[in-house]
Amino acid sequence: MVRYSVAYDPELMRLALADLLTQSGVELWLHAWGARALVEDGRIAAVAFESRAGREAVAADVVVDATGDGHLLASAGCAFEHERVHPWLWFRVGGIRDVDAALAAGAPLFRTPNPGQALFPWGSVAKLERKIDATDPRELTFAELACRRLVMEEFAALRERYAELRDAHLCEIARLLGVTESRRLVGRRVLRREDRQKPLAGAIAVTGHWTKYGAVYAIPYECLQARELENLLVAGRCISADHRTHNATKEIPPCFATGEAAGVAAARALAQRGRVSLVPVEALRDDLRARGAIVDYDF
Repeated sequence: MVRYSVAYDPELMRLALADLLTQSGVELWLHAWGARALVEDGRIAAVAFESRAGREAVAADVVVDATGDGHLLASAGCAFEHERVHPWLWFRVGGIRDVDAALAAGAPLFRTPNPGQALFPWGSVAKLERKIDATDPRELTFAELACRRLVMEEFAALRERYAELRDAHLCEIARLLGVTESRRLVGRRVLRREDRQKPLAGAIAVTGHWTKYGAVYAIPYECLQARELENLLVAGRCISADHRTHNATKEIPPCFATGEAAGVAAARALAQRGRVSLVPVEALRDDLRARGAIVDYDF
């Protein structure tokens, strides 16, 4: 059973997000890859970027690693755990005669805002010969080529199986492999399964568990902090949590929440010369409450 599903147009979403960033005064830098943290005296002094223009570096007082795969924290020498996964590769289909009828017939799809279109959540579990290391470009290449071929086979089988899909056509295969896990920070605190259903001091976000009803986790600010570096915060699916708890913290809603908390904390850390551990946690929680974030939960 799907616990939540939000239908939106991805192109309109990209436009809306870009507008929000530019209106907020964020300087966007697309087509560049954050390649490596440059560490000096226990802090990240700058981040090296690779692009078609060559290698450049951006100096920063505070750095937030929101790469998902923990590229920066790993390059900076921070402790992390690492998992291999079966990747996903969702695809979008158009030309469906009747989306509701296809759903009623059992077709494994999600509605979209666009008439005649649907999203198919295809995964490679038991279809690829092995799990992959999502930080290895060779394994990602193997998985992407294999998954794209398998998606085409799956789409052909769906058209045969469901009459409502006979005239459907493939609109788009996801541009990136769906990777649920790779590196996870081992931070100042590791959120663990036994922390479920407990009020935890310094919580900056609260999340449920997408497969377990009644499972709720408070996420402490310390789960965003590296032990080794004073000016690094981590947000998204590579925060400090164990493998089982990661199933709750890796989803989009908690990634939004930890990203917001990391951004607000980074702004506050500027008054502490970038030392994120010196940010007053209750003041941070007040800031987040004022922004409408959920940091309290009646356990």
